[in-house]
Amino acid sequence: MADTRDQHRAEKWIVDIGLPQRHPGRLFSGKKLRLIWGGEFAFDAVSDDLSIVACVSTSAAVTASGKLGTAKVQKLKTDALYLLHLAIPARRIMVFTDASMHAHFERARSTGRFPPSDLIEIVHMPLPSDLQKRVLDSQTAASVETSPQKTALSRR
Repeated sequence: MADTRDQHRAEKWIVDIGLPQRHPGRLFSGKKLRLIWGGEFAFDAVSDDLSIVACVSTSAAVTASGKLGTAKVQKLKTDALYLLHLAIPARRIMVFTDASMHAHFERARSTGRFPPSDLIEIVHMPLPSDLQKRVLDSQTAASVETSPQKTALSRR
């Protein structure tokens, strides 16, 4: 099973360091918030005054085989749906540590296939280089583990 500790460390860096640097005077933590239809969703980063709510992605837009990571993109669109349906008035942000995923959502927005910036901001927030390298290494390991070729060999 893929080791996702580095992705969790990256998300923690965004929540504990990246977002507070970008929004001085605010502290962030993961928190469940109520949705307009009555349920709750656990958001990655919520400011201490509830004025900012963010979802964080460490995923790249493209798979190791060079194709769009459709499942990753669909998961992020689901996160956006939850952001749009918050029961509280808040600034809604999607934070991307990977430039390719950020660019994918910028393109989607420019073609009308993602909400405008007055509804959801999208932000590219690069990780420190050592943490980014660890995230990339763990993504590569996960890709090898789940590649169709490896799966076919394991069935023999």
